[in-house]
Formats: sequence, C-alpha cells, structure tokens
Amino acid sequence: MAASSKTQRWQIGLILGFWPIVLFALFNDSAWLNAQGFNGQIISNLAAPLYFGLMLYHLRPDQRLIALVFVPFSALGEYVFSLLLELYSYKFAAIPIYVPFGHAILLSTGLLISELDWVKQRTQKLRWGLLFGHASLFLGAWLLFDDSLSAIFGLVFSLILLLFRAQLLHLIMGFLVLYIELMGTWLDCWRWDLNPLNGLLHTTNPPVGAFVCYVIADIIVIMSLRWGRWMWGYRHNRHAKGSAAYYQQKLALTQQIYADQASQAATNEADGFGKGYALGTVGLRYVELSQLPAAITCFERTRQLAESRNDLAIFHLAGWHLGNIFWQQGQTEPALQLMNAYVNYLQAVKAPQAEHFAAQLQSLTTV
Repeated sequence: MAASSKTQRWQIGLILGFWPIVLFALFNDSAWLNAQGFNGQIISNLAAPLYFGLMLYHLRPDQRLIALVFVPFSALGEYVFSLLLELYSYKFAAIPIYVPFGHAILLSTGLLISELDWVKQRTQKLRWGLLFGHASLFLGAWLLFDDSLSAIFGLVFSLILLLFRAQLLHLIMGFLVLYIELMGTWLDCWRWDLNPLNGLLHTTNPPVGAFVCYVIADIIVIMSLRWGRWMWGYRHNRHAKGSAAYYQQKLALTQQIYADQASQAATNEADGFGKGYALGTVGLRYVELSQLPAAITCFERTRQLAESRNDLAIFHLAGWHLGNIFWQQGQTEPALQLMNAYVNYLQAVKAPQAEHFAAQLQSLTTV
C-alpha cells in the first residue's frame, strides 16, 4: 500500500511539473530571447529529453512503451504537418529536437491525469464538462473567427468521440494541447499559417482544433501497440487466439471440463464476467490450470474490450485478476497499481464490495 501511495505522489508531481516545464522549454525557445542574442533552444533541447526520461521511470511498462514509440511517430507527424502541408512553421524553419519529446510528455501527462483516483471518481461529470468546453471553443472559433480549419477538425473529433465513446483521455488531451499552443504561439516559437493549403481554408494562430492532430496520433500509436501485442499473443499463445466464435467455443469447452468441479457456472455474473466477456472467464480457468501466460493474455484482451466499450467495471475487475497474477510472479508494483485501482473504483460506486476487496488486498500485502 505504501508503494502505491508513493507512486501516486510521483504521478501528481509529474502532472504538476508539466505546466512549468512546458513554459520553461518554450520561453527558452522564444523569439524574444533569441532577439536578445541568446539561442535558448539548446537548453530546451536538453531539458525535454531529461524530463521525458524522468517520466518514463515512473510510468507503467505499457505506458512507457506508448511514450517511447510516440517520440519517433510524432517526429514523423511534424514532418508531414509542418514541412509537407505547411500548416505551421517553426522559428528557425527546422523542427526543434525538443518538440517530439514534448509530444510524448504531453501524452504521458494525459495518461497520468486520466488515471488519478480523483478523476476516475468524477469521470461522468468531467466528461460532460469537457465536452461542453470543446463544443463552445469549436463553435466560437467558427462563428467569431471564421476558423474553417478548426471546423473541419471539430467534425473529425466528433467522429472520434462517437467511435471511442467519448474517452476522457481524448477530452483531456484537448485542453493540454491548447495550453501548449497558446504558449508556443504567444512566445513565437512557431506560427500557424492563417490561410493554409494555398488559401483553401482559414484559421487563427493557433487554431482551437489543433489538438485533434495530437488525438489522432495518440489513437494510431495506442491501437497499433495493442494490435502488435495481440499479434505477439496470437503467435506465441495458441489458446487465446481466433475469432469471437472461437472464444465462445473455448468458453463452452471450459464449462464442460469444469462442470463437476466448479461451484458456479463458468459465466459468473457475481465475478463480473458475463455474456460478451468470455475471454475473462476463460482467463479464470487458465489460472486454475496454472497456465498464467494464457491467463494474462485473456485478461489483457478483456481490458482492451472493456476500455473500447467504456465499461469501467469490467476494465478494473480484469485488472484485479491480472494484478493477482503479477503478484504471484513477484511483480509487486504493477500488481498493487492494478488491484488498488479496482478497490478505488469500487469505493466510488460500491462501497461494501470495496471493503471486501480492500481486506483481501490488505491480507495479501501483510503476508
């Protein structure tokens, strides 16, 4: 429990540190400082990777991989949007070294904010508040400033919200990016073309919809890594591959095998795995068989499915079972993060159950 509290304090510290480190990097790269005869971009190019390294140390392994991959991916995105499409240009024309690292810091900060207990307990209120804020910005930019570029970005973002059920991370990223864009353009680190694509569109400096490019990049990287992990599991774990029909067949098989041994049916509503989450139940059977790699794959896939459905109950329940496996394997820190996340979720929605699982966790950590 103490380890989890320490992790939470570091997460809060890194979130709070995001605002001054952004301002520090952008000020050193500002046109004003350059006009005084000092090229502070060198300092920014050193500060961003150092701070990024600090963040990596305190991220979970899955988050760490996302952040690392995002650095080269965002560099490619900068090349496309800045140098090819010429939507915006930097002070020295070339893309500064600190920018791709800044993108990864931005995404990492969004991930940390979305996982704070305070945020999880207020997910619905925050989602509606951020939706209203974004809608107001898009509508205001279009009506007041004839910002057609942001209007197009707004339509794309609406489609993203529909496809991904208005995930809080995407909404949070919007306001984090807005802070960076306002600071960066105010300090003349970069400037958006007011009439991009040869005057086909019109925008402001910065456009309020600029963050949609970041969100699209986030989705591509996160979904690509999930697909990659699934393909790895497909090749190395023949028991957890195949179509939805294959999963249902596997569930039926485990029900038949354990019909005489299990005290409850394999589709155990009390445990939270019901129809549509067959893999989660299969994962429980693999745990009984001590086939932990197969169980891990099942629980991770269940979490991915639950996340796509915005189903926090199943997402955290699968995380609890995954945490139990990690604990058996001696991976105490990721285990505590997952298991504490489930307890915290229950405290917000089902306090009596939270006490039960908190007691289980307490007995586990005091052994």
